[in-house]
Amino acid sequence: MLYRMQWKAIVMVCAVAAAACEGGMRAPMSPSAVPGTSAALNADGSNLKVTAPITLVPLNEITNASLTPTLAAIGSRGVNTQGATLAYRFQVSQSESFADLAVNAIGSVDVSNVARHTVATALRNNTRYVWRVRAEFQDAAGPWSNVGAFTTVTAGGTVVTTPGPSGPAGPRTPDPPPGQRLPLPNMFHIVQQFSDTRDSCPRGIQYVNNPWQDRVIDALRQTDSRWGYNGKPTRTAAQNGGFPVVAAGDEAAYHFSAGPSQGSPDVHLVDMLISHCGSNPTVGWRVFTGEEPGFWTGAGRF
Repeated sequence: MLYRMQWKAIVMVCAVAAAACEGGMRAPMSPSAVPGTSAALNADGSNLKVTAPITLVPLNEITNASLTPTLAAIGSRGVNTQGATLAYRFQVSQSESFADLAVNAIGSVDVSNVARHTVATALRNNTRYVWRVRAEFQDAAGPWSNVGAFTTVTAGGTVVTTPGPSGPAGPRTPDPPPGQRLPLPNMFHIVQQFSDTRDSCPRGIQYVNNPWQDRVIDALRQTDSRWGYNGKPTRTAAQNGGFPVVAAGDEAAYHFSAGPSQGSPDVHLVDMLISHCGSNPTVGWRVFTGEEPGFWTGAGRF
């Protein structure tokens, strides 16, 4: 009996020692180790430590889309990518599960961190497609974006597109003296020129930019490039039909301080629609600076 007890003790000691050695020794790092990755995977199983992209265009559930649309999304931000340039994989499918891919291609990203890919092979007419995008670096991949959807134009139909910036922006008002802010220009006379608001709330989603708003912001930027969108930090995807918040679809932001505009909370805020997403939205000009937080964003367009 004593011999058996001693033998069991020896076995336990060896087992503990082996576990300690195994836990204390690190496997050699591969030469292709990826910056920003971790042995612990993200919640969705991806292993590149970056944020998920946010789809921009085509506008979700838009109809009469081009057979060769340009897909665009706000790019990922890395936790520790050490200045690496990320690649972006775009996928398009007729299946919600992305089982059969019509597109599986790498796009480009610009200096404003907007990732884009133009579909090279024409899609089918009058067909609903879903699409998504993720960041990749070497052999690692980040989480997929939210899923966007669009329906292509019927044969002989008219393609509907989301307007891009209408040419270069106009002048920029010089920075104010330190500690001061620029006054808000009253631009209601320009907003009034866009009284047709029928495309100001496509698919009933409030906190993404829309074709009507894009046209208005482009016109405002012809007078002063300090005009942009309100990033609406007080709203969440849960209040936006499950879609990530890009910008309030009826508001404009005017950057009133010095420094870069993108991301700045130093903004005058203007509500430009009465009854946005209601049955009969009409143009307006309600200044609500200071009533709630806001920040300036180009919504991925500039």
